[in-house]
Amino acid sequence: MFLKLTLNKFPLLFGIRARITAMFVLIFGSTAIIFSLFLYYFLNQSLQKDFDDALYNYAVDVSQTIEVRRNSVSFPPLQVDEGKIFPFQSGHTLFIVRHVSGEIIIYGVNSKNFNPTYSDHYKKILKGADSAYTSITHIEEAKDDSTEVPYRLITFPLDSEKRPTLFLQIAAPMGTLEAQLDRMKLILLFGLPAMLLIAIISGVYLSGTALKPVQDMINKTKNINAAKLDERVALPRSNDEIKKLAETINLMLERIQKSFESQEKFLANASHQLLTPITILKGEVELEQKQETDVQRSRFYSSLLQEIDSLTGIIHSMLLLTKIDSGKNILNPVTTHPAEVIMDILPQMEKIAALKNIKIKLDIIENSDRVPCMLDIELMSQLFFNLIENAIKYSPVNSQVIIRVFWNLDSTRVEIEDFGLGIPESARKDIFEHFSRADTSSKIRGYGLGLSIAQKIARLHGTLIYLENKETSGALFSLVMSHAKPRQMLEIKNN
Repeated sequence: MFLKLTLNKFPLLFGIRARITAMFVLIFGSTAIIFSLFLYYFLNQSLQKDFDDALYNYAVDVSQTIEVRRNSVSFPPLQVDEGKIFPFQSGHTLFIVRHVSGEIIIYGVNSKNFNPTYSDHYKKILKGADSAYTSITHIEEAKDDSTEVPYRLITFPLDSEKRPTLFLQIAAPMGTLEAQLDRMKLILLFGLPAMLLIAIISGVYLSGTALKPVQDMINKTKNINAAKLDERVALPRSNDEIKKLAETINLMLERIQKSFESQEKFLANASHQLLTPITILKGEVELEQKQETDVQRSRFYSSLLQEIDSLTGIIHSMLLLTKIDSGKNILNPVTTHPAEVIMDILPQMEKIAALKNIKIKLDIIENSDRVPCMLDIELMSQLFFNLIENAIKYSPVNSQVIIRVFWNLDSTRVEIEDFGLGIPESARKDIFEHFSRADTSSKIRGYGLGLSIAQKIARLHGTLIYLENKETSGALFSLVMSHAKPRQMLEIKNN
């Protein structure tokens, strides 16, 4: 649960592939650890039982060799080791015989001063157990080479089965059992990390393989834009949820394509249908203006014609935006230079500027030989027309608009600067959006489409228009166009 919450808290740092791998490793690792603990526990219990069984048989053999007389107990030489295999070293075992009172009657070889616990064992045997066992971690009386080895102690009755009075206690070293458990610990100590490493590698590989179709869909859909709405993602061969996801994406793309084409067709037809009556209306107003002799009515017709021209401009702008937004290949690039496009439209811009007594200054700064760009002359003319017209529109009377064109071997930069009120900081981020105007309270005519159209044309040519910061009043727009190499020219034309 903690891992799940942590992964969900940082989705950017842990992608779905990493989360699947982490979950796989967590489940596999937890299962492996729990299984290893159970394996170690049951192995320990099994070895302990085998050890106790062998120790019990050994105690039976030893008890049969003990001679119990009325006043004495003796250990004859033991022969029980011959031909028998024990899970302990019988030569290191310790023997004592003690009375029910706790008194030690006789010690075995190397068992002097050996005095283990007995009271709890005695109680168990009296309750019906045939023997009792316990483990001793340290015995000082043991031989030097086995002082660090734990011992297993058995208490075995020697006489009466119901109320025994003599007990045999044997302590056998558990070195063999401990060695087996140590080997198991070593296997688990190195085996578990190796298993986890294999789980991590397997998880990364399997999650990558499972998610590859999804990644292919992501890569495909990233490249689908308005110009490529007819493309579809590939369907995987497996008939699973990923295939259903691909089919769903394709159905969605199909609906988007139909909706987009329907909207585009509607806007184009509506714009064309509007242009026809507006053109007729303009002709009729112009005819009435020519025949009108009253000055006041003539001014009314002039104002009406101006509004008709504005409406016509909006419709043409909307048609151009629809054409650009459709994503269709509307570029007809040719090798030319931005300075030549600007000089072609400069006389028209100077006529507009003359109405406000504004001077247009064109500065061409040559840092190298002129290198042409791949440009659509009609669209780039519209781009520069919109930028220069915008500068004239927001410039005060008797001011100037400066156009700078300078280039080097790699690119050409164009700057258009005016000295009006400038653009407020709050409006800068939306200045290139549709119907966005920096100053809606002024009497300057405009509908906020010019800069939007200019930015879209710039994007079609692989560049952007930037609103630069300047210390003086006014606005400064700039764009940089790379000089197209022959291969780049072919790519632009094909796209």
